[in-house]
Amino acid sequence: MRNGTGSARKAARRMGASRGVGSRLLQVIRDINSQGATAVLQRLNLGNLAGRPAGDVFVALVEGICPPGGRVDEAIARQALLDAIADLAEAGVGSIEEMSSEQLSEFFQDFVIRTIEGRVIADIGKHSIDLPETVDGVEKVQQQLHDFVAGCVRGHLGQHFDGLSEKTDQQVNELVDRIYEAAFELVSATAGDVE
Repeated sequence: MRNGTGSARKAARRMGASRGVGSRLLQVIRDINSQGATAVLQRLNLGNLAGRPAGDVFVALVEGICPPGGRVDEAIARQALLDAIADLAEAGVGSIEEMSSEQLSEFFQDFVIRTIEGRVIADIGKHSIDLPETVDGVEKVQQQLHDFVAGCVRGHLGQHFDGLSEKTDQQVNELVDRIYEAAFELVSATAGDVE
């Protein structure tokens, strides 16, 4: 892991598109927490989605937050956001108005975890690392990677969300940068312990 990502700061910088999407997503979450979902949906011209399941609302936001096309990192960010939305729908979360601050934070953390996973998987493919030859074997490795990254990230990022509602857009951008650096530091340190 250390050789694949380099320092935490360098690895976080390589996540440019994901950090950008993360900043925009966290700004929406901040606004939902401070202004309420209905007001934010109205401002985003999505008032017709009020009362709809949270997954539907976030799918509608994908195009504005993370449009299709572009480089690998942009594809990683888009796929991570879609996967986090699928997890939200699978969890049976109700309407966006019913989501608690904790649920919104969990959703954001799921996005961060999935972007890091996507970056690691892309690095594995780029460096031609040998993977298991069966689909089941590959799925097992992917699940282990997910569990590992999630274990490193969850619980350690909660402190970063304190006072989110009062943060400016610039402070949110800086927060997202710190979250990615902290996440990569955790993953790198824990990977070193496992090696």
